[in-house]
Amino acid sequence: MRTPLKVKLYRSDLSIVEEEAASSVQEAAEAGGGVLRCFPSFVGRKFCLPGKNLELVDEDYFPEGPNGWAIDERWNGSAILADTGNGIHGEGLCHFHHPDGYLIPMDAAVHKAPDFMVGPMYRTLNGTGFYNKEFDNLYPLGHHMHPFKPEAYNFNAWRNKRYRNDCHTSVGLMEYFTEEMLADSIRDFIAGKNNHIRSHGRNLLVRMGTGFLTPTRILHGPAAVNTEEPQRDRDDFRFYQSHVLAPEGEVFLGPELLFRHLPEGLEGEDRVHRLVNDINLPANKDPFIVEKHLLLPVVDDEVSEGGFHDEWRVYGRVNGDELFSLRQFELAPGAEVMLTGPAALCILHFCHGTGTIGKHQVEVKSGIRLGEPLHDEFVIPYDAAKASGGIKLVNTSTTEPLVGTRCWGPEAWGHKMPKAPLETWPR
Repeated sequence: MRTPLKVKLYRSDLSIVEEEAASSVQEAAEAGGGVLRCFPSFVGRKFCLPGKNLELVDEDYFPEGPNGWAIDERWNGSAILADTGNGIHGEGLCHFHHPDGYLIPMDAAVHKAPDFMVGPMYRTLNGTGFYNKEFDNLYPLGHHMHPFKPEAYNFNAWRNKRYRNDCHTSVGLMEYFTEEMLADSIRDFIAGKNNHIRSHGRNLLVRMGTGFLTPTRILHGPAAVNTEEPQRDRDDFRFYQSHVLAPEGEVFLGPELLFRHLPEGLEGEDRVHRLVNDINLPANKDPFIVEKHLLLPVVDDEVSEGGFHDEWRVYGRVNGDELFSLRQFELAPGAEVMLTGPAALCILHFCHGTGTIGKHQVEVKSGIRLGEPLHDEFVIPYDAAKASGGIKLVNTSTTEPLVGTRCWGPEAWGHKMPKAPLETWPR
């Protein structure tokens, strides 16, 4: 009898068992026909406002009341914790359903059964190296950057049913923006003044069905749309925009979001100098920054047949490294397909329809309550991806397509992955 932990996930009654994680995760995968079913992981931030495209009931977007943290993220297939300060056990971490009715933490499964879950890449990554976040904010997010974590976006129409207006994502800085202007905007932030730095960024008009790559040290402010975001397995960010829009007007974020991930002991102008240097100013001021990082969909004609349509939405190598990728698929009513891909851990997230995958039911629903188990998120571990000829996917609806995304981590596709514009842009 495996001993459950004394803690549970937020609003969930399911037990969590880390003991013998290696054998229990293999039991769960075998029971699921090579597929692991995930318990949903919703994440809240104190500085964000929900866009309400995550299909929760309205009151659950503010689980601690109007003055608490608010949920505008869902993390898929994450083996790391979210750095929110909310004090919620397991926030951000994926958990797998075991057939005996308990949950297995993904980090325990990955580290106790690395060959089964991740394969040879674990020796390099010491983890999975990636996860897929769904980000859904009501207003455009303030200009910020990630010191260590590249990320990408998939603008998915099936997850933006409320989307009606043109929205812009800001990225980089205009060519006239100097190093001293950046230093002044940082000084204004520290002084509590509104530095309006997002107004100096370039703008990408969001078009559903496209993607975007964002390397480290690039300022960006995602639009007020739901985005799927494959990224490295870290939760690092730093805001350079001092104020963000809220229902009551522009709200000061506070300097603690500017000082994240800085070395201890920096003060005054030394701190300002470090904050300036952590921005890759030449890359931010590239006049073709939007064109280089925009990802148009690429259909895989080899597998898109018999009612199955599969296309690349996130692809390309950042600084020469394949870090993550994402493909979106649609399966026609009544159709079935064998999902194939590289021998690598794969995260699946369904966004419309009903069906089966492996031995699991698939159902995408709205009106979700926090703590409620779902049937829309799955992980195919390395061992199953390598050993099988594919995972059977069936659309059980006679009228509606079955729609979802598949996400992979580092070095999954190799030469089979399309090149991003930033890789082929003339020097």
